[in-house]
Amino acid sequence: MQISRQTMQLQTVEILKALFALPGFDSVSIKGISPASPDDSQAVLSAIDASWHDILSDVDFKVRIAVHPSLRSLAKPLSHTLLSLMGLTDGILGLTLQGNACEIQEEAVETVRLCLATGYRADIIFEIQWNENVPPLSACENAPCPSPCDAFWFIAVQALGKLLRRDYLIADHLAHMLIMEGLVLQMEMRDAKYGTNIHRYGYGEVPAYQNTDTEAFAFLFDKTEPAGRRTAENLCRAALTYNALTGRDSSNESRREIFFALWNCYLQGL
Repeated sequence: MQISRQTMQLQTVEILKALFALPGFDSVSIKGISPASPDDSQAVLSAIDASWHDILSDVDFKVRIAVHPSLRSLAKPLSHTLLSLMGLTDGILGLTLQGNACEIQEEAVETVRLCLATGYRADIIFEIQWNENVPPLSACENAPCPSPCDAFWFIAVQALGKLLRRDYLIADHLAHMLIMEGLVLQMEMRDAKYGTNIHRYGYGEVPAYQNTDTEAFAFLFDKTEPAGRRTAENLCRAALTYNALTGRDSSNESRREIFFALWNCYLQGL
């Protein structure tokens, strides 16, 4: 994995190409800079200069797009459908969505926060206008909704960024959110085992994260100063526990590998 100003620029151009190809696309800006096309190299370079601070930097897109009103019937966020049409959903490490245009009659806003498997991070704000003159987006009904797994790994990347920028308060808060996700999974597994979610007494279960061995990844958090080491251990433990509790399915297993590769890449680049 390699993350640099150049790779940020290349991936940004690819996203711009996909945005400009969307039906109903109107405009896009990055840090107030509006490329006239994906080939507007001067504007793209200026946008990257404004976005790049270090290897942890992300790119902020603001996109105006018109969408046919018939899509309100889907009753789910449109932004994931837009990502699918852009060809991004198969290459995502983590993802969160905010807002649902289908619940709003007038112009609406949906925000996508994502980290690709390449380590590229972006926030995409879709400003959505309803317009009957725009053809309905294709394949909308088949676009999958984000899963809890998508959100887990995005928050893990967020926590990692805060950890490496020495914001241990937020990093530890996010790491504990991830540990709580593992505890919820463990409780759901217990409910399934006993056929009920009502338990007058517990069964002496040990929270899985407490027994998760992090020794194989100690080289990552050994490089963290003492004030942040426990937070780094918690983040590592949360990621490994979640992977184990979700049954080591192929999708989640690969995301775990990408996450730890990203962690190592960040350390090498800072």
